Amino acid sequence: MKKVIYCFSGTGNSMRTARVIADTLKDTVIVNVRNDPSEYSAEDADVIGFVCPVYEWDIPGRMREFISGLSVNPNAYIFMAATYIAVHGRAFETVEGILSSKGAHLSYARPIRCVASQCIAYPPFPPEKLMVPLMEKNMLRTAREIAKGKTRKYPHMSFLTRKLFPKMMDPYLNIEHEYDKGFFTDSSCVGCTTCVKVCPTKNITMENRRPKWNHDCNGCNACVVYCPVKAVQFRTPEAYVELGTMISRKLSLPEKRKRYHNPYISARDLMDK
Repeated sequence: MKKVIYCFSGTGNSMRTARVIADTLKDTVIVNVRNDPSEYSAEDADVIGFVCPVYEWDIPGRMREFISGLSVNPNAYIFMAATYIAVHGRAFETVEGILSSKGAHLSYARPIRCVASQCIAYPPFPPEKLMVPLMEKNMLRTAREIAKGKTRKYPHMSFLTRKLFPKMMDPYLNIEHEYDKGFFTDSSCVGCTTCVKVCPTKNITMENRRPKWNHDCNGCNACVVYCPVKAVQFRTPEAYVELGTMISRKLSLPEKRKRYHNPYISARDLMDK
């Protein structure tokens, strides 16, 4: 029986979820969606999983592109787990819509609340010592249900969230290509290429031994939180200043702000396929 999980992860919450599920299922391969979907077909898979965070009340753009280009077995048991902070939005609907176009459907879906890790917008919350054990409990419960082949309907976007989406999220999505203009490195950068290797969109290249961001960023902050010398910094891009919302004007990375990543996931874990 072939079992495969396709995972997008920036600060490690989703990769940790994928690993807990894979360990419970046993003999399961985890594929990072930075790869070419044509090289990791699920046409012959019996169990197919999708694990990713929720950004702007939806799945990351790279996750959408990967699933769209992936061949799947329409008769497989297909599950999805989405790590999120407060609103899972249309994340599950998006994946179900893509799968439906391929004649497949989600058999099981569950949102898993995690530590907020958007460190360029706010400090991590709730406190890790409280939230991480709860995350682990919910990940394991999810994994055990999937291992038993249980079915669970995917959660839809609420009426209020659907109504607010165009006003609250579309403005950010429209300027997402400007987001990585805020990243830069200070003098402590050692040119180690960790940021290049952990980026799930392959957005970072090296130029004169310094990272260069190439405007295909989903805002995961892996480059920030996994930099071993904390050399990656951030200043609010002009497009976000001009947007003028309370959050967009205050994007920053104060020196003392904690750069959270899941305590069970290292940079090396995100570099692996």
